[in-house]
Amino acid sequence: MIGLVLICHGNLGAELLRTAEGIVGSIDNVRTISNVGLAPEVVTEHLREAIDSFENPSGVLLMVDLFGSSCWRVAMSCAVSMPSDGDVPVAVLSGMNLGTVLSFSQKRQTMPFRLLVEAMATDAQRGIVGPKFFGGNAS
Repeated sequence: MIGLVLICHGNLGAELLRTAEGIVGSIDNVRTISNVGLAPEVVTEHLREAIDSFENPSGVLLMVDLFGSSCWRVAMSCAVSMPSDGDVPVAVLSGMNLGTVLSFSQKRQTMPFRLLVEAMATDAQRGIVGPKFFGGNAS
């Protein structure tokens, strides 16, 4: 099964997971990591532990809340340093939202890892609509 790690500022990852589970029920093989008050080295350690906690994953997706942030840098560093001869592919997806977590929960059993990650990115972008201004002076 594909594993998911949400690496975020504050409690965003835990809250997104809680909200998604409120909509679709329990979502297995998901870990959340907050960087609050932690040095990047400690977040990296937590991330490696989270990745190692999955039993025989067919892939591990690292979703971060903000491109270029400290969470993103930790995820990218960890993904790049994974053994290239390893059996488990790792991907990093930034700019996550509730749509990406829901997409993961609904599609991970039906798609191979690479297609799942691409579908999640497409679904997240599809969910951003607007802006649409109504009335008044929108300048």
